[in-house]
Amino acid sequence: MAKWERRDVVVRTNATGHELTAPVFVARGRQERPLAYIQANVHGGELQGNAAILALFELLEREPLRGTVILVPRVNPVSANQQVGDYVAGVYDFLTGNNFNRGYLYLTGPSRSASAASYVDVDSFAAAHQSSSVGEIREDFRESLKAALDAIETETRVWGADSRLDFSLAIQRMAVEADLVLDLHTGDRAPRYLYVPEGAVAAARAFGFPFVLEVPARFGGALDEASFVPWQDLSDAFDRLGRNDVPRLIDGYTVELGSMNSFSLEAGQADALRIASALRHYGILDGEPEPPPSRITACSIGDYRSLNAPVGGLVDLAVQPGTPVKAGDVVVRLVDPSRCRTLPPRATDAIVEVRAPEDGVVLLFHAFSSVPKGARLFSMMTRTRTL
Repeated sequence: MAKWERRDVVVRTNATGHELTAPVFVARGRQERPLAYIQANVHGGELQGNAAILALFELLEREPLRGTVILVPRVNPVSANQQVGDYVAGVYDFLTGNNFNRGYLYLTGPSRSASAASYVDVDSFAAAHQSSSVGEIREDFRESLKAALDAIETETRVWGADSRLDFSLAIQRMAVEADLVLDLHTGDRAPRYLYVPEGAVAAARAFGFPFVLEVPARFGGALDEASFVPWQDLSDAFDRLGRNDVPRLIDGYTVELGSMNSFSLEAGQADALRIASALRHYGILDGEPEPPPSRITACSIGDYRSLNAPVGGLVDLAVQPGTPVKAGDVVVRLVDPSRCRTLPPRATDAIVEVRAPEDGVVLLFHAFSSVPKGARLFSMMTRTRTL
């Protein structure tokens, strides 16, 4: 049986002094590590991760837990309350205009802090640890990352922290402790899929999601990158010294659980089983991962391409999310009755067919059924391969 703790973390204080908090649940097994950090709902309309975490509460009570799991549902009460009419508009912060999942700190690269102490020089660290064991390297490097966060926080006591930095620090304080980070999201209109650090093929198969986007070790501000890129930087620094026995020791994933503004407790049970399979792969739960599905389709994030609407209109899908297509196949019909200019009007004049530019898999569609010209209409995987 897991030992449970609960606390709350403050992610913002509003103008009237009220603290907006996220609940943090900690399940402790037989030993402290490996440790997984799992959060959901950083974007207000991306709800399904909460169902997965609720199912994980029960699963962790019946499964033998070896390590520790930190679970944070409803991690962003700010975005969850950004409701306009009937719609939760929670990707971008109303206060700053910034994407809530693009403001995390790059702890092995120059940060927004003015202090050189606010990031870790991986080459200097590797040089000082040439003779250290991998275990010592893991422990000392994590302490260095935590010290970088301390340095940034120290600066905020003098200059203050903007809301974006305040939020990032609250989350990264928890995530930096983890051996595995899972950030649960959803797409606009999409199936289940996974953002995977390059090279983590076995882990991707353990998750068992049908579609995988492989992410190189470059930093764009998302939590998965903030979690694994510093450790890849460290591995690369040891490689430069001729030591190749220090792999990337920490992995971070963005887990996409279907479409935004959708929520299902029943689907959450299946999502939790897939997450549990990954936890087994990382040794956090006892047992072996579930066998992967017969086919997992993958591509590099650089080959994940978006097509912008050539005209405005109402979106009629010719294929469903997750459908393989050939170049030239009709993917979407954009319909606008104002294009009917001859009399009697003909419905066909209202329709503009949008076709796949390349072979691939159409993974994601715009969230709404009415789009302006230039909006991202759909995104598709190209140059795919099977894992």
